This record gives sequence, structure tokens and C-alpha cells, in this order.
Amino acid sequence: MADTVPQELAARVIAAADAVPVGREQAQVAARDASHFLQRLRPGTIDDAFRRYTASNNPAYLASARNAVPEPSLKSGLWITLIVIAFIVGTAVTESMAGGLIALLLTGGGVVGYQAWRRHAHERRLEEREQARLAANPWPFQADRMPAWNPDAEPGDTRVETRLLGLAVLLTEEIRRSPAWNNPILDHHRVRINLDATLQDISHRAYRVWRMRTDTPRPSGESSVSYALAQHVDEYTQAARMAENALRDHVAALAEYLGELRPVERLLNDLHLLDRTNTGAHRELLDQLYRDAVGNEADARRFQHHADELRDLQASLDTQFHFLREQVARTNLLR
Repeated sequence: MADTVPQELAARVIAAADAVPVGREQAQVAARDASHFLQRLRPGTIDDAFRRYTASNNPAYLASARNAVPEPSLKSGLWITLIVIAFIVGTAVTESMAGGLIALLLTGGGVVGYQAWRRHAHERRLEEREQARLAANPWPFQADRMPAWNPDAEPGDTRVETRLLGLAVLLTEEIRRSPAWNNPILDHHRVRINLDATLQDISHRAYRVWRMRTDTPRPSGESSVSYALAQHVDEYTQAARMAENALRDHVAALAEYLGELRPVERLLNDLHLLDRTNTGAHRELLDQLYRDAVGNEADARRFQHHADELRDLQASLDTQFHFLREQVARTNLLR
């Protein structure tokens, strides 16, 4: 059912973490973070995310996009002036009215042909823009409310495919908001995925499942071809279910990636706080406090302790990035 998609994905993320042979504890911590994010999402929020991502199919948007490309217009005053000049020049050159009329006809034909070429180029540009829009967003308007032709192919009133895409949109937005995602250290460790390409891939996967279920007919009844039709419908339904299951794994992998970023966020925040407490003013004040308390012999121990903390944090950060790289490698998220 569509309403339980977030909970089902959360269960998949937890199960995947439990199956990790090495580093299971770290994977389980990341899975709990991802599961917490998924389980607190409301159906309305997911539906809004789907409509926001597919907003380019809205009739109002399409009308505004078409109006944004102005149709070529004929400036009558300019062309009339040009035609009159051509008539006068033709008459003067040939010294006859017939020459002026010929120049007038040639100029008028050129104007009409040029305007026809401009209109054709305008229509071609509009068609290219529409093809590019459909390539990026093949979904029809209000696809989430369009019932499947064959209800047996997909139980429930709300389309599961649109919920999965909405979840992917929310996961992508949450990843982009992560301080870890905006840190260049992800590029250094080569664990940054291509969110735009991943989201578009999920969108097209979900659309293909949606279209198959929308277009799959229901056998009309007993006839000479009912058995053959039922076999075809069963094949289409089975293929759609298999593709949906793979799509769920794809979205779950995106949730796992978000979960793996959470420990990195905490480690980076700790490193930032540690750097803040290690400024010149802090060190000078702390040195004086230590000298006031126990004398200079404590400085060496304090510096050694501080260095140990930095090494521990760096080791934890390296370990976390190791698991993040493994998570990206074992899934089909696009880099």
C-alpha cells in the first residue's frame, strides 16, 4: 500500500544494515538515522514533493513557458517601407512601371518567405523545448491521482510509484541540506554521488512502472482470446512488481546514503568545535589556567591529550568514509 511505503523502506534499510558482515554497528547507527527520517514523513509531504518535482507538466507552467518564447511578429511599417523603396528603385533602374512591379513582387515574396521561415524555426524551437521537457519529466499532469486501468495490477487508491519518487525527492533535498554534503571532504574521499542523475533515474524507473500499470488492461470476460490475454496481463503485472521492488531498493539505497552522512555530520561538527577551542586566545587563556593550577609540567600532558583527541576523531572520520564508500559501491547510486 502507498501509505506504508516509508515504513517499508525503513524496514529495508534496517534489514540491509543487519546483513552487513563488517562494520555492522556503524551500519546500524546509520540505518537508525535513515529510518527515523523516513518514519516521520507524512503522506501529504511526500505527495507535495512529487508534485513539486513534476511541476513542469502543470498546464499553467506549460502556458507560461510557451508565452516565454514570443512568436515572431511582422513589423508592418518596416516591411511596407522596404517594399515601397524596392518599387521606387525598380522603377528608376528599369525606367518603367513594369520593372517597379516586378521588384515589388520579388520583395513581397521574399518578405512572406522570410516570415514563414521564422515561424517554422519558432515552432521547431518550441518542439525541441517540449522534447527536452519530456525527457526530463515524462509524467503527465496529476499522475498521482490517475487510477490504474487494471486495479488488480496495483491495489490501493494512491499510486505507489509517485510516492516512491516523492520520497526520493525528499531524501535528495535532505542530503543537500546536510553539512557533510556541503563539505569538500566528500570530494577528497570520492564519496559524493550525482544527486541530479540519481533522482532523474529514479523518476524514469517509477514512470515506466506507473505507465505499465496505467495501460495494462483487464480481461473483458470469457472469449476465445481471454486465456492468452490473461497470460499477457500476468506477465505485465509480474514485470511491474519486479521493477517496483528494484525501485524500492534504489530509493532505500538513497536513504542509506543519507543515514551514512549523519555520523559524518557529527564528526565534522566535533572537529569544528575542537578547532574553535584551539584558537590562539583559547590556548593562551588555557595555558595560563594550567600554570595557575598545577604548573608548566601539565602543558605537555594537555597537548598530548589534545593530539590524541584529534587522531581519534580523524580515525573515526576515516572509518565512516570507508563505510560510506562501501555503501555507494554496493548500490547502483550514480556518481
